[in-house]
Amino acid sequence: MTYPLVDLCNKAVATPKGHEWELLDSVSSEQLSDENVLLLSPGNCFRDQVLQTCSDLNRESMSVGSLQRTLQGSSLTTIRHMVAGGIGVTVLPATSVSVADEALLTLRPFAEPVPSRRVILAWRRNFPRQAAIEAVRQALLQSDLEPIHRLPNAPINS
Repeated sequence: MTYPLVDLCNKAVATPKGHEWELLDSVSSEQLSDENVLLLSPGNCFRDQVLQTCSDLNRESMSVGSLQRTLQGSSLTTIRHMVAGGIGVTVLPATSVSVADEALLTLRPFAEPVPSRRVILAWRRNFPRQAAIEAVRQALLQSDLEPIHRLPNAPINS
């Protein structure tokens, strides 16, 4: 069974300090295709979501001899430091952006339409602790996690 909880919105585009995008109010997914974009390693769900949002970054179908424009890092922390060092730009989940990031990087929101991802709570139909499911659901709905769009009235799907 599944219960939609929240839509996580406003992924942030991170660039090194002094990058030309510092002057922009927002960045479109199309603009990323002209940059060296740092992504998490294959198999990471956030990487897959970024590639889904910015399909031009999916370089697996590139012709032989064309320039690779995506690089990989093993963690968001590693990627942050690579961006700060001027190696490229990246996309960060807005919920992972901290005050320390703002001192290290330039952060810009995505232009409309802003990509989002849905967080759902999933459990087996015969799970005996329904009160635990409801406690987790209520904790997430009442959290001060930003920026999210809460889905308090979403139906349970079986």
